[in-house]
Amino acid sequence: MNEIIEALRKPFSADRIEWRLQSSGEKQDGSIWAKCLCYIDNRAAMERLDEVYGMNWSHSEEFKQIGNQAVCTVTITIEARGEGVALFPYRTVSGSCAVEANGDIDPFKSAASGAMKRAVVNLGVGRYLYDLPEAWAVIDPNGKYDGKTKNGTRFRWNPPQLPAWAGGGADTNYAVNQPAVTDFIDTLPTVPAVKPKAAPLPAGTADDPTIPFGDAKGQPLSSLPLKGPKDKKCADLYYWAKVYVPKPYNGKISQKDTNLKARAEALYAAATAPKDAPAPESEGETFDEVPF
Repeated sequence: MNEIIEALRKPFSADRIEWRLQSSGEKQDGSIWAKCLCYIDNRAAMERLDEVYGMNWSHSEEFKQIGNQAVCTVTITIEARGEGVALFPYRTVSGSCAVEANGDIDPFKSAASGAMKRAVVNLGVGRYLYDLPEAWAVIDPNGKYDGKTKNGTRFRWNPPQLPAWAGGGADTNYAVNQPAVTDFIDTLPTVPAVKPKAAPLPAGTADDPTIPFGDAKGQPLSSLPLKGPKDKKCADLYYWAKVYVPKPYNGKISQKDTNLKARAEALYAAATAPKDAPAPESEGETFDEVPF
């Protein structure tokens, strides 16, 4: 069993890692800055299951239309069968993903891919990606990837080198100009509270919504610390910007929940951006509790 667990959790090689922009912007001197996130694609996840279980795994997909969202739930089944094949404990895991139908060429295909990756993480596949911090992209005119700021400025960029424990070659620094850290979450400051640069906004407005649940319930979003004590639930900006995902009710996500998520992301990005950079413009997919 330990060998199976280690094989599932083994970091992927660099050529199986994909990257996307999280945010980007322009400094006062006109130079570009950008943050990026790494993830594995659906094929890499399925290949890992092939490596570990061979023909002893299967999966099923269930699709639903909820409001303007395409929703897929994937169930993975591990079976013990096959003459001469080492027995595996019977097990099932599942994962779900919802994709906005607007603007997606094939939302059900995207939902199925996301659901598969959310299912395999329950087996340990790609779980180490949770421990990776946000990283600075390396801006390079000959970079591998293309990016664009909200203002339309295009740029090329390369991903940073992953640390050695995540399958890369860097032993300390995860990216250029980023401090070396071993546990990003624990090193985030608990004070001071993250507040907008402008004058305080009225609590409960779209620009400064109040917290709907958790230990900080009723408090303005802008009053929360960047990262709070571990014994406090849903009481810091990191949770609302990076972990919290609005859920549909009666097939629709409320505008209030959407505003809360968007404002939390903006405050968090502004608090963690370079000092001389403007508030970042969000690009790409919405980051949720699964970092791929």
